[in-house]
Amino acid sequence: MSDGAAGHAERTAVGVFDELARRTFVVVSGKGGVGRTTVAALCGLALADRGRRVLVATTGHDDRLAWMLGADSLSEVPTPVEGGLSIVRLSAPACIREYGALVLRSSRLSTAVFDNRIVSRLMRAIPGLDDFSLVGKAWHDAFRGGDYDTVIFDGPATGHLLYTLGVPRAIRQTIAPGPLTREAELMCQHFEDRTRTAALLVGLPERWPLTELDELGVALGDQVGIGVAAVVVNGLWPSDVARVPTLDPDAPGAAVLEAVAGLAATGRRHDRELAAWVQGHATPRAATLTLPWRFDGVEDRRALRELLAGFAAVRTYAEAGT
Repeated sequence: MSDGAAGHAERTAVGVFDELARRTFVVVSGKGGVGRTTVAALCGLALADRGRRVLVATTGHDDRLAWMLGADSLSEVPTPVEGGLSIVRLSAPACIREYGALVLRSSRLSTAVFDNRIVSRLMRAIPGLDDFSLVGKAWHDAFRGGDYDTVIFDGPATGHLLYTLGVPRAIRQTIAPGPLTREAELMCQHFEDRTRTAALLVGLPERWPLTELDELGVALGDQVGIGVAAVVVNGLWPSDVARVPTLDPDAPGAAVLEAVAGLAATGRRHDRELAAWVQGHATPRAATLTLPWRFDGVEDRRALRELLAGFAAVRTYAEAGT
C-alpha cells in the first residue's frame, strides 16, 4: 500500500505529518461517515503548522470543514482560515468554467460559453467530465497554480473517488491526442509519482471496514498509481476503563455503571479487531494511526486543535505494543 521508507514500527503521527509535508498532493479517502473531512482538516492544520501553504479542497456539500476551522461557510473561492491554511469547496460547474478560462485565456469568454444553457446541457452529457474537472482543479492548484505547497483533496467516498481519480487514465487511453489528453497525461504522471502524491486512508475500528481499507489501498495503487502514506482508524472507544462489579439492577447508579461497562467492552473489541488487522492485513510500510471517539464530535477549531494535540502524541498502533 505504500513505498514509504520508514518501517511501520518506527513511525508516529508526527512522522507521518512530516512525511506528508513533503508531498504536493494528498488524497484523503474512505467510505462515507468515517471522518474523512475531519482527518483532512487535521492534516491541513498539521501541515500548516510545519510552515506549508496548504489548501484543503473538498467536494462535500455541507459546511462542516469551514465550521471546524473557524469559518462560517465554504466558498468556491479559497478562504484563508489560519496561518498558511485555506479551504475551498469544489463544484463541477465552477471548475469547468475555470478550466475553460485557462484554455480560452479569458474568464469573460469562458463564463459566456459555459454558462450558456445549451452548452451546459451538452457538457453534462459528456461522461466523466464533472469528475475530471474536480480532480483537475485540485491537481492544477497543487502542481501548477503556485499559491500552495500542498493541496489536500477531500474527495467523494471510496467507490466514486476511485472513478474520479481514474478518469485521467481513461482519457489518456481512449481519447485521440489533443489538449485534454496532454492534461490527463500530466495528471497521471503526478499521481504516480510517490514522492509528490500520497493517500491518507480513513476507516472505523471494525473488521469489515478495516478489510475494505486494504482493498482500497490496493485499488488506489493498481488503478491510479497512488501510494498510501498512512491509515487513520477513527472513532476508537476507550478500553482502559476499570471493570465494574455486577450490581443489583435496582441499585443506585447501576444503569450508569452498566453503560460504562458496555462502552469499555466495545473499546476492547475495537482493540482486538485493530490488533488482528495490523498483524494480518496492514502492510508494514503504511503507518496505522488512531483517533479516539469524541462523544461531542468536532464542531469548532478548539475541538479540532485538541484532537490534533492528542493525535500527534499517538504512536503507530503496532509500536504501542498491541
